[in-house]
Amino acid sequence: MEGTSITQKKIGLVEDKNSFESQENYIEQKLPEKRPLSLIHFTEEGGFQVSNEAVDFLTGIKEKIGVIVVAGKYRTGKSFLLNRIILNKINEGFGVGPTINPCTKGLWVWNEIIETEHNGEKLKVIVIDSEGIGAFGEDQNHDTKIFLFALLLSSYFIYNSMGTIDENAINNLSLIINLSKNLHIQSDTANEEDPDEMAKYFPRFLWVLRDFSLKLRDEYDNPISPKEYFENSLMPQKGTSEKVEARNRIRRLIKHFFTDRDCSTLVRPTEEETDLQILQTLEDDYLRPEFVEVARKLRTKIFKRVKPKTLNGKFITGEMLLELCHSYADAINKGSVPSIKSAWSYV
Repeated sequence: MEGTSITQKKIGLVEDKNSFESQENYIEQKLPEKRPLSLIHFTEEGGFQVSNEAVDFLTGIKEKIGVIVVAGKYRTGKSFLLNRIILNKINEGFGVGPTINPCTKGLWVWNEIIETEHNGEKLKVIVIDSEGIGAFGEDQNHDTKIFLFALLLSSYFIYNSMGTIDENAINNLSLIINLSKNLHIQSDTANEEDPDEMAKYFPRFLWVLRDFSLKLRDEYDNPISPKEYFENSLMPQKGTSEKVEARNRIRRLIKHFFTDRDCSTLVRPTEEETDLQILQTLEDDYLRPEFVEVARKLRTKIFKRVKPKTLNGKFITGEMLLELCHSYADAINKGSVPSIKSAWSYV
C-alpha cells in the first residue's frame, strides 16, 4: 500500500479514509481511547490469569482508589447498569448484548478514572464488570471464584438482580456460604473463619433490584424504604426444619459479611419490548421519566458512598490492586484458600 505509514500497517487501517478530516482523527476513531480492558481472564489450560491489557492503566494510578465492582446473574443487565448509570454513557462502555448469551467473561476494568469526594478529599474511582453468575457451561465452583474476585477487589460491591427479593433471590446469594469456606484471613487457619472478623475486610454492599414494580409497604401498609425492605427480607424464617435452617444461614451470613449494606430499586426503563434489546442506544427522552429520575439519584448515591479500597488499614493504589489480582489468582489456581494477610504480604 503506497504511502502507508508503519503505524497504519500495524493497526491494519484500510486505505479509504476520505471521510475523516485528518489521519489523526482516523486513527482515533479506529482505536477509541475509552474502553474496557481485560483485567482477569480464565482459560481451561492456565486457569485465572491477570491480563497484560490493564497493567499500564493500573500501574499508572499512584494514589488511593475506590473500586466499584458489579456482579449478579448473567443476562440481568449488569453491563447496562454500569454503562448507563455508573459510567453515564450512551452507546458505549462495557459489552451489552440483546441475546441470552453472556457478554462478559472474567473481570474487565473501564480505562477511565472517575473523580469523586470522600470525607472532603478527592478520590479516584475505577469501575469493574464481572462475569455473570449462572451462565451456561459454568459450574458453581467457577461462579464462586468470580464472586470471590469481585468481593476481594472491591471497596463498593453492587449486586444486580431482577424483580423482587424473594426466596429465590436470597438463594442466589448462597455463594456467600461458600465464601466462608473459600476465604481465610490468615493462611495457617484450618477451620472456618469467624464471619464477624471476616466482615472487617468486606466492602460496602448495594443490592440493585431491576424492573421492580411493587409498592414498598410493610405488613401494616406503611411506606418503607428499599433498605427497610431489604432488612425485612433478612429476618429469620420461622421453623426448625433443615430447609428453614439453610435459609436462615444464608441470611445470617449476608448480615455478618455485609455490615454496611443498602438497597435500591429501579422500574423497568421502557414498556416497549423491542426497545429493551437496544437500551444502550436510547436517549433519556425515550426512557420512562421515573426510571431516568431514579437512575440519576442512584448514580449520585453510588459516588457519595464509594470509599477508598483498604487492606490492613492501608490505602490501596492502582499498582497495589494489580498485585492483589496476581496474589488471589495464584492462590485460586493452586487450589488453595485465598488468604487476605498473605495477599497483603505479597503486595
